Order: sequence, then C-alpha cells, then structure tokens
Amino acid sequence: MLVLAVGAGAVFGVVTRAAPSPTPAPTAPPARTPEPDTGPLVFKQPLSAGCATSDAVWVVSDGGGIGRFDRLLQRWELVDPTLRSLVAAACGADEVTAVGSFGRVVSIDDLGKTIRADDVGSFNAYGVSLMPDGALVVGSDGTVQRQTATGWFDYAKGITEDLYGVVGFSSGSAWAVGAGGVTYRLEPAGWRPFETGTTSSLRTVAAASPTEAIAAGDDGVILRFDGKWHALESGVQKELRASVRVGALTYVVGDAGTALIVEGNTVSPVTNLSTTCSLRSVFARGSEVWFVGYEGTLAGVWRKSGDRIDRWGTC
Repeated sequence: MLVLAVGAGAVFGVVTRAAPSPTPAPTAPPARTPEPDTGPLVFKQPLSAGCATSDAVWVVSDGGGIGRFDRLLQRWELVDPTLRSLVAAACGADEVTAVGSFGRVVSIDDLGKTIRADDVGSFNAYGVSLMPDGALVVGSDGTVQRQTATGWFDYAKGITEDLYGVVGFSSGSAWAVGAGGVTYRLEPAGWRPFETGTTSSLRTVAAASPTEAIAAGDDGVILRFDGKWHALESGVQKELRASVRVGALTYVVGDAGTALIVEGNTVSPVTNLSTTCSLRSVFARGSEVWFVGYEGTLAGVWRKSGDRIDRWGTC
C-alpha cells in the first residue's frame, strides 16, 4: 500500500496493486514415441508351424522367434525374438504348446502373456497334439512323452522308429506315424502297429476319431484308414509335411507350395495359394484354414476363408 500527499493539508489514501503476470502459453504434451511395428520381422525367419487360440494366431520358427496375429486388431507382431528351434505347435483356447530339438517344449499363456521353456528329455521332438487332459509329444527313436497335471513322463516302450506326427483323442486313444511308413494306434492294451504297405516316411496324421484317419509323407504318399490303411492317388511326388481335419475334409500340405484336399478317397489341389514356398504347417480355426511356410529367406502365412485367400509375408 502506498499513501500519497497531494497539496497542503490534503491527504488521500491510494491503494495500488501489482500488474497481473501474463498467462503462460499452453505447451503441448511431449509426443508419445510410437511402438515399433515388429510385424515385418515375423516374416524374416523360417516359419515352421502355427495354431490358433481364441483371440490370436501364433506362429513359431525353426531358428527364430515367435509371432502373434491379433484377430481383433488384424495385426502381426514379433512377441518373442528369442532364437529357438521349434517345428510343431498345438493350441487350446488360451494356451500354445510348441516343440522342437533337444526335447524343448515352449508353453505360452495367451491370457497371462507369459512364455515358459522346458526340456523334457534328450530327444528331438517332431510332433505335438493337445488332448482334454494334457499333451502328447512324439519324436526321435520312438519317443512318446505324455503331459499331465503332475508333469511329463514316457508313454511308450518298444517303439524304435522316429515318430513325426501324432493326433490324440484322449489319454488312451491316439495315432502316431513315422519313419519307414510305420503307424501306431494307442489302444487300452498299448500302441498297436498297423501295416501301411509303404516304406516312405509318414510325417503327418489327421483324424477326427481312431477309426478313420489320413496319413501323409514322403514321395507324395497319402493313406486313408477305414479299418485298414490303403493308398490314395495324390498326383504329386513332393514331401508332404502337415495335415488338418476340417469337417469332412482333410488338408495336406508340403514342399513347393503343395496344398491338397482329401475328401473320401478323392484328392484335389488347393488352387489359389499361388506359392512355391514349402508349406510346413496347416491348421484350422472354425471354418478358416491357415497355412504357414518358408523357403530360404522368404516366409509367409495364408488364411483361406471360403474362396478368399489373405496372405502376409514374402512367400
């Protein structure tokens, strides 16, 4: 407060206030650094297998990382760049089990966003199938490993051939196929061999039940089981690597972009994939059929919905 005297004997009280400070100009918040797009990195590795959970599609690689396709966002990302040799995968509603060399088993929790790696034995794992009460893994030297709530344990004795493919139905029911054209059906008494009439290695088996199955492998061999195995004319001489049952159809894929449909005793090609890359995996989600493949430095994923084909990658 400042009191001023004006003239003789006249006094006035005058109050002055400091001028208000200027309002600072608003400043923009710092720009958020966008998350890097890792989708292209998924297709710079040898993609070897895949499967679908409720919310996503997963792919693994033989000497690379793990990729995930978010079905809601329709976007790929490399969720784990850790180099692993994984050659087969199977999915439940919210979990992924992938297997590979040296007894490596990778378990992915799609809800908890966790990845765990375990070693379950000194063998090379080639195939995996999920059952209602655990997983079944097959591999080199006739190895069969069963997973339950208490862990992993041997589930076969006396099998010596490498086993490449497996499909399980329950704890006491499954098919396994392997080197030299061998097939085994798991029954209450154990693993029962069935003669196939071929010595070509069988690398995959698909079935909806133990009484009807499709097996495929080297030299374009495709077999159908309806009480006994008999050969179907595939029309190809390529190595066939993977298969999946979709309703009444079985899809079989292999080298040089080979993709076939088996219906009954008839084999016909899938004509609109248009790739020469080796197809390593095929799986289904509902009516969608997904294909995974690579060749050299090229890799790709295809989704077949009716007659429509969506593709990602460089194959």
